[in-house]
Amino acid sequence: MPPKDLIEYHKKGSYPSHKGKVFGLLIVFGLFFAYGAYSLWMLWQEYGTQVMNFLQTSGLPDLLTQSIWYIIGAAAGLIVLSAIMAIAAAAAARRLGGTLIYIGAAFMLIITWSIPVMLIATGAMTFSMLLNSWPILIPGLITLVLFILMLTIFKDRVRRAGEIIKLTGQVCLDEKGVFVPPLLTMVFTLVSALLWGAILLQFTPDQVLMGTEELTIENGWPLGVGFILYLFLTIFFYNFAYSTSSAMTYIYMRGRDPSLGDGVKGSLSVIGGLIVLSIMSVIVAIIRLIIRAITRESGPGGRAVGSAASGILGWVWMLVNYFTIPAMVAEELSATKGIKRSAGMVRKNFVDVMIKETAVRWGFLVLAIFIFLGFGIGGFVAGYALGQDIFVGFIFAILAIVFAGIPATLVLRTFDIVYVTLLYIFIRRKEGSVTGKTAIPSSMSKELDSAYQKAQKAE
Repeated sequence: MPPKDLIEYHKKGSYPSHKGKVFGLLIVFGLFFAYGAYSLWMLWQEYGTQVMNFLQTSGLPDLLTQSIWYIIGAAAGLIVLSAIMAIAAAAAARRLGGTLIYIGAAFMLIITWSIPVMLIATGAMTFSMLLNSWPILIPGLITLVLFILMLTIFKDRVRRAGEIIKLTGQVCLDEKGVFVPPLLTMVFTLVSALLWGAILLQFTPDQVLMGTEELTIENGWPLGVGFILYLFLTIFFYNFAYSTSSAMTYIYMRGRDPSLGDGVKGSLSVIGGLIVLSIMSVIVAIIRLIIRAITRESGPGGRAVGSAASGILGWVWMLVNYFTIPAMVAEELSATKGIKRSAGMVRKNFVDVMIKETAVRWGFLVLAIFIFLGFGIGGFVAGYALGQDIFVGFIFAILAIVFAGIPATLVLRTFDIVYVTLLYIFIRRKEGSVTGKTAIPSSMSKELDSAYQKAQKAE
């Protein structure tokens, strides 16, 4: 066990306090919200009358008044259906495990090979023409190679990933509070995007908006300040929500019963590290933007190089920080030590990380598709029941599918956090730093250990 462990704080019921850092962070939040609220107010003062006149002319207020109960009913229905589909997705993950991976892989094979097959089947291209246009085949070939590896060399690692998927479903069913932080992150992202949009419109010079003048430091510094605040707070809130759900997962897997408050306290205990990590992420994001801006004027080739360089930098930063937040919150590490710990774990378990980012992600995609289908069916039934017309049913189905993106994103994001935390815990078990009682059923523990040992022998 490391010198400090989150589970010890949970047992004692006392967590480290960093009131000064929390106060400083609240000041930054206040500045951004004040900046955004001021921008919204100024825009309303300038355009509010035109907006209200347009709304009155369109008849939207009257329509909303007449349909208020339908709107409330639809909103309530969407919320209930979202909760049902989230629980159903967790139950499916708990039940199917590795089967989801193979269903997802088969689905990806169909998707990636459908275009080349259709081109040949319809006569749009001959086989020789298709070979000459070989880049079209790259996605399908990559998927095919990965699928073959899943069935052969990495079959035991995939088997282990399937057991971790089952655990992911178990955690989400037993500790439904893990869905709350990602949900609040989505809400905050929408609010902060609205405030940033107001800042953008209010402080961008008219000449820049019209394209007659370039943005410079002199005329764009208020915009720059707003952008940095927006970027930092959005990234920080995401990291804080991640650490909260990760803390709850870690405490649960160590055989305890966490509450949402325990997850928040766990995050607050490493809030200084989360602030530093967020600042680092802002710097990386700005560097990526600068790379793209510099290469944008270099022609198509330069833009391609800039996009590739920016993408590689983002991918490397993601990979290095793969286990940073779970390690920080579980072991009470600083940002730099958490990054170092994460990088070491990724280096030693690179294949497992890649399986998570390909095969497991495909499996989770299957669950997302089921959510969209569930919303579509639910929307059709509701529409047909209200209008007694198939056309109305289809309209409601389309609207429901559009709204399904919200719960689908929430489920995928939560599953991603829980899975990565579980993989982190499993790695620590193999290191010997996590011992004693866990929430892993004995049969599943044996299956995980068996798959791990066979995978090690295969290598």
